[in-house]
Amino acid sequence: MKHTVFFLIVFKIITFSVFANDLSLFNTIKQAGKLDEYLFVSFSMSDQDLIELSAQAQIVKMTLVISGFDEHSTDGLEHTKLRISQINHSCCENKGPVWMIYPQLFERFNIKTVPSFVISKNLNDNIPEFTKISGEMSVQNALKYIYAGTNYSLIKKQAKISYLMFKED
Repeated sequence: MKHTVFFLIVFKIITFSVFANDLSLFNTIKQAGKLDEYLFVSFSMSDQDLIELSAQAQIVKMTLVISGFDEHSTDGLEHTKLRISQINHSCCENKGPVWMIYPQLFERFNIKTVPSFVISKNLNDNIPEFTKISGEMSVQNALKYIYAGTNYSLIKKQAKISYLMFKED
């Protein structure tokens, strides 16, 4: 009985210690040098544009961001989930990109038109470093423009890495 209790206590301490270390390691990895890539879109865009951009965003693991629910329905969230599901199925056989409903991100990056493409560092800081490009273009072209136009070396590097993920035709 004494050995069992001792074993359980030691096991719990070791488990907690490993978990705590893994969690801090996870936070370090997540924070260290990871740049966020966003594609800001709207359901006012044509389905074809959303499908094409979603397929391209999936290649580089770019997150699609919308500012709210699809306004063409009274079901709000359910209809929005259905639209996203349909777009992801059409573009990528249900392996589509991640989507977020995040109106504050539109404000943070001063997004006024869609599509807009952003690569950001230090989103948790008050003033994140980011580069943004807006206009009707492919993800691949947006990455070229971000690469050419940014003054931030890490964003330039990430734009190049993501751009190179596209296969040459």
